[in-house]
Amino acid sequence: MKHARRVLNWAGEELVLLGSGALHWPRVNTVLVADLHLGKEAVFRARGLPIPEGPGTDTLHRLEVDLAQTGASRLVILGDLIHGPEGWTPEVRELLVEWKRRWSRTLGDPHPEAILIRGNHDRMAGDPPSSLGIQVREEGWKLGPLALHHEPVSDSADSVLMGHLHPVVRLRGPGDRMRLRCFVVGSRRIVLPAFGTFTGGAPFDPKDEDRIFAIGEGQVVEIPVRP
Repeated sequence: MKHARRVLNWAGEELVLLGSGALHWPRVNTVLVADLHLGKEAVFRARGLPIPEGPGTDTLHRLEVDLAQTGASRLVILGDLIHGPEGWTPEVRELLVEWKRRWSRTLGDPHPEAILIRGNHDRMAGDPPSSLGIQVREEGWKLGPLALHHEPVSDSADSVLMGHLHPVVRLRGPGDRMRLRCFVVGSRRIVLPAFGTFTGGAPFDPKDEDRIFAIGEGQVVEIPVRP
């Protein structure tokens, strides 16, 4: 499925919001996502909650579609690749290995660049095995003019791309209500939605300057912040 897209000119850069919840930055040939939370089902089962198995196949398939359609040679994950230490199951490891192989074959590049900005769940889960070839960076790592974070920052002088908040927007109509994942675009920061399939969301209280872009059914639609 080809995802819809919305082009923004932000902080002097052309950025593309994708209907999957990913962000494409064409000038640096990079796709960014946040909050995959792979292995979350295994973490819940290990802690006594009867959650069905599911190692994240849908999440990585959607990511594979985005990487193939954009031709990106770099992926940046803005934190929380894995939900917890129990999430590093053999199935999740093999799923990541196969995903990386397919991406390499699609690009014709044996070593596409994958970078993880270490998030709060990653600090608990531990870094990816070196065999996966995923580089780990700390909060605030700079790519071009933008600073990449997982958790919110309030005192940065940089323009920031971040995750962590899992923003959703509530839509109400006659006899109907919906909660949709969304991008939140402010003057100095963009919050990406959680990309993982098995993740929750929290309603976001926007500032007056914020623009909200809801995603659903592969579409990207701007939602008025104020009626």
